[in-house]
Amino acid sequence: MSPIVVILPVYNGKPYLQLSVESVLHQDFADFEFFVLDDCSTDGSYEYLQSLSDPRIRLFRNPKNRGLFPNLNFLIEKSDAPLIKIWSQDDIMHPNCLAEVVAFHQRYPNLGFSYSNRDIIDETGKISKVPPPDRTPEIISTCLHTKIAYFVGSIAGNIANVCLVRSSLQKSGLFDESMKISGDFYMWVKLARYFDTGFINKPLIQLRDHAGQLSRKESYYAHHVVEDLVVYRYLDSYSTEAEKRLGHVYMEQHKLLFYYTIMVKACFKFHFKVARNIQSALVGYANMNKLRRNFILFKLFKKKPISLSIRLS
Repeated sequence: MSPIVVILPVYNGKPYLQLSVESVLHQDFADFEFFVLDDCSTDGSYEYLQSLSDPRIRLFRNPKNRGLFPNLNFLIEKSDAPLIKIWSQDDIMHPNCLAEVVAFHQRYPNLGFSYSNRDIIDETGKISKVPPPDRTPEIISTCLHTKIAYFVGSIAGNIANVCLVRSSLQKSGLFDESMKISGDFYMWVKLARYFDTGFINKPLIQLRDHAGQLSRKESYYAHHVVEDLVVYRYLDSYSTEAEKRLGHVYMEQHKLLFYYTIMVKACFKFHFKVARNIQSALVGYANMNKLRRNFILFKLFKKKPISLSIRLS
């Protein structure tokens, strides 16, 4: 059995797919499996994938389009390697990525998952942003993960820099297939309830920022807010009262204010259905009067939020 499987869901990824796939096949570490699932692409992606002859690749295709999180679950269940490196059709692995990930998990065998740092590249492949200095420790406890999740949301920021530990999925379960946007954030929070999280503070991938991404679409925002708040309710359910109290202070100054701002912007664009959906989600979770006051102070009068620091210990 290979120690690690790379899983790649594909949907109309032709512009960057070949670069993404080749970056996996040209890894310094060669003992891996590569499971790819095409989700009814119509742009030639599947035909390209069929042309590949590397024996490490297993190619599947859905009879109908299912979406990201069902695809990830399918690939997880089809494979049996102890480590599961999630991959993306837009991004590029550095040649040492899999070697670093496998070595890290050999040093720390009891993690739920790990994530790495990353460089940001533009549509042409040029590095547009390098990661700032990050004081996050290599091993992140449940308590610290809770603080970070309340403050920034998804600790990994993306699925392509994450490696799951298969044995930990017995506790957390698979990705929630009812979600369109926040299923990854939900998975990290579920895993971090029971296991430490690992952080490889090296840029092991190049994460591509381009105009065709889901996060650039208007419909993304309402799903993002509604689903994030489902995750936060779950986080509330296992956090201590002190963690939850401090976490909600963080959220009022940052995440909830961000969601409220999205709602207001949707109104100004006459996207009233999006605004109503966000408002309905917020009303069930937040103090709307306080959010309205914070919005006026922090947005209209340019008053900066109170500085909130997370102690990394």
